Amino acid sequence: AQGREAITKGSIMGALALYLDFINLFLMLLRFFGGSRD
Repeated sequence: AQGREAITKGSIMGALALYLDFINLFLMLLRFFGGSRD
């Protein structure tokens, strides 16, 4: 049971990290396109 719990925890952490990466990428693109307009 402990192994399954670790896998679940790992997948949640992985999904969260991926989600944060997408947010950072999106913000970076927003800043890039917003800055190039000036």
